[in-house]
Amino acid sequence: MALRKRRRKGKRKTFPKALRAVIFVAVCLTVAGVLFYLFHSILTGTKAAYEEAPGKSSELSAKISRVDLTIYESLYKGKVEEGDIDFSGVAAGSGSNNDWEFTELTVKVSDQKSGLHLGAVIESDLTKLKPDVVIKSDGASQSGIVYNVYSFGHYTHRIRLIYKESWMKPSGGLPKIAIVIDDVGNDYNLAEAVMKINLPLTLSILPSSRYGRDVAEKARAKGFEVIMHLPMEPKDYPNVNPGPDALLTKMNEEEIRTIIDKGLKKIPGIRGINNHMGSYFTERQDKMTLVLKELKKRDLFYLDSRTTSNSVGFKLAEAMGVPSAEKNVFIDNDLSSSALKYQLDRLMGTARHSGEAVGIGHPHEATIDALKDYERVLKRNFKVVPVSALMK
Repeated sequence: MALRKRRRKGKRKTFPKALRAVIFVAVCLTVAGVLFYLFHSILTGTKAAYEEAPGKSSELSAKISRVDLTIYESLYKGKVEEGDIDFSGVAAGSGSNNDWEFTELTVKVSDQKSGLHLGAVIESDLTKLKPDVVIKSDGASQSGIVYNVYSFGHYTHRIRLIYKESWMKPSGGLPKIAIVIDDVGNDYNLAEAVMKINLPLTLSILPSSRYGRDVAEKARAKGFEVIMHLPMEPKDYPNVNPGPDALLTKMNEEEIRTIIDKGLKKIPGIRGINNHMGSYFTERQDKMTLVLKELKKRDLFYLDSRTTSNSVGFKLAEAMGVPSAEKNVFIDNDLSSSALKYQLDRLMGTARHSGEAVGIGHPHEATIDALKDYERVLKRNFKVVPVSALMK
């Protein structure tokens, strides 16, 4: 019997060496992939569940954003104080099937000599981006110097260096800033981290997010304003996925009403909504009219996230008598520390010029850290308010 057992044991099948090697490599790659994902998540924070993929227009916007950053780094290099920079104009530009933001900066300098020195720094830095970027000067005048910047064939920036004696003094009280954190609800820990920021932020919660209801209830208990981040159809749908319960342009009035009602039942105590994605839906006046009609019935406001420069949402809401506002700055399209600093300075410069501004960010660890770093300057120089306070 012992001999038979040994023989049967000796006949047991084994995997060929080549196959074992393949299995071993596959297991190693899988483990490495999981570890990389976990490590990357720890470093960068959890990304939103659904992000709008970059198209031709947003690729151009990303390139122009790098020009923005170069200009702002030139100002830092020229030792310009943050409080001496105004974003005196940010407007939508369009053409050649592209859209982008045209930006006008007004920078306070002490006199013509310092203006010419700063202008030389800006010109030197932008010249390094040739042939994609060209800068032209209108020359010096009694009040200042103006530079025009053309990026990738488009007129993208006007930089006005104004001597201090020509600088208009601000009137009224402190400029107002509202900061909205989008895409909240899929990561409870990050939502809690957002609520530890000592600013009256507005949390915009995805209605189908895993922890949406719990986060909304906790946020309201802590005194934070809560709105609904309603998914809407992006361009290149369905290749770009806005997530569950999204408003689509093929839907009729009843279907749109049903989705809005469903979201309202999931997220308690909301004051208004803003669009998640929606670069296609918000360009459709017929569909946005149906959405705004439902919001007006429920005494809710609308914040236009402006994921496309051709959005009709804000102006249509104004015309229909729906309390509304629109985003001025996306804070964290780029999570590098220099880009976050630039975007927050841009938000403050816009508020300083216009009296108020709306910034939208996301629950990334880098964004949370940047907002904590800016708490003191925001409280000292601005009145930070819930976004409902800026509704018109």
